[in-house]
Amino acid sequence: MPSRLDRRAFLLGSGALALGGPVAGVARAAPMPGLEILGAPNGSTIVLVDLIESGALAAAAPGATFRLWRTTDDLRAGIVSGRTKLFSTPTHVPANLAARGMPLKLLCLLGMGHLSVVTADETIRSFADLAGKPVLGFFRNDMPDLIFRAIAKMEGMNPDTDMTLTYVQTPMEGAQLLAAGRASTAILSEPPATAAIVMAGTQGRILRRAFDLTEVWGRHKAQPRIPMVGLALHAGLLDEAPELIAALRAGLGPAKDRVLADPAAAARRAERSLEMRPMVFEKALPKFKIDVVSARAAKDELIDFYTTLLELDPAALSGRLPPDDFYLDL
Repeated sequence: MPSRLDRRAFLLGSGALALGGPVAGVARAAPMPGLEILGAPNGSTIVLVDLIESGALAAAAPGATFRLWRTTDDLRAGIVSGRTKLFSTPTHVPANLAARGMPLKLLCLLGMGHLSVVTADETIRSFADLAGKPVLGFFRNDMPDLIFRAIAKMEGMNPDTDMTLTYVQTPMEGAQLLAAGRASTAILSEPPATAAIVMAGTQGRILRRAFDLTEVWGRHKAQPRIPMVGLALHAGLLDEAPELIAALRAGLGPAKDRVLADPAAAARRAERSLEMRPMVFEKALPKFKIDVVSARAAKDELIDFYTTLLELDPAALSGRLPPDDFYLDL
């Protein structure tokens, strides 16, 4: 999902949000009706969908609705207009905006890495085996590409010279090219990686995951996980809707547990709310690396992640780390 952010639009938006924020120190005890919650088109968003459909937010946010956002322009429009105050997102998006002064916070992580290299090439078994090979990527200069480039650097390779790296716009486009035999190796997210393998199988082609990028990342970092997807909110909710914050803190862990305990039910929810094929979603679920981890507890890990992105492309985070109060407790 493209996340290149228009600086001028977001600076203007931050001013609008600041003007619309609550008066400091004034809490409103009443429920927050009519809340629109936006979800990233990513498998780990299923935790947020389960939370909403379980009724866990009904008392604190009666009539809350869920909407899938398609692009960061869509997400930005919701944030700047004031309609969107709670949303799942790639973790660098709210960090970028918070670094520019927008009143956004990260509550927790939801997804710990969902990228893998899928190939028809039997000789590719490790990252080093990509040397000299054609590799198809997606979202150039955005998070998936930056993560791949960071890992290449960790592995002592230059993706611009040690392999032939080309790009498509979306991971599903890459999955379709791979399944049709028009590409041999691709970097894919989930569930497109699973979809590619399934689609190829129906056409008599064999694709496999050569390796999980999260596992390669983990060989160079403290843990084998990449803090890619999180739940962010407008800081105003902390004062305006303390009951909602409490419901999120109480409900996200159980929602994760329900998702992991009943993949078939999660897949049915994904079909309704995330527009993902249930059979593919259920197969891909273990690859999402779903977890619910407090942003404050993962602060050091997030700072390391953000620093890695900054070294590759300062614009990805507006040139700086978000402020210390960006990371909330769950």
